[in-house]
Amino acid sequence: MMERANETELRTREQLTRRVCDALKAAGFTVHQEGRSQGDLRGVLLSVDPSEGLEGGVCVWWSVAHSFASAVMESVHREGNQGHTLQHHGFVTGHLHAALLSVLKSAGFQAVDVDDDMDPFLIRVVS
Repeated sequence: MMERANETELRTREQLTRRVCDALKAAGFTVHQEGRSQGDLRGVLLSVDPSEGLEGGVCVWWSVAHSFASAVMESVHREGNQGHTLQHHGFVTGHLHAALLSVLKSAGFQAVDVDDDMDPFLIRVVS
C-alpha cells in the first residue's frame, strides 16, 4: 500500500493543480478537476495523486466524450483491434496527449509521461 503524502505536500499539489488548470484554460482547453465536475467529462482531466514521493503529483489526461468511448468499445467488440473507430480514438488521444505535454512544458511545468501500461497517455506534473 502506498503511503499518503503529508498535508503540506497535498496543499502544494492543490496549488500546482490550480496553476496547471489556469495554464491549460488560458491555452483554450476545457479542463475538469476530478471530484469537482459533473456529467460527461471530456477534454482535459486533472487529479491530485495523494501518494507520497515521486508516485504522487498532479495527473493530467485527455478524455473523449462518453459516446465516443462507447463507440470504441462497440467497435472493438465487433471488429477487434483493426476497426476504424479504435484507430481514430488512438489518433485523437495520442495527438492530444502530445499537445498537452508540449503546452505544459511550454508553460514552464515539469511534466512527464507516466510509464503505465494500463494508462499509457497519463501525464504527471511534478512542478
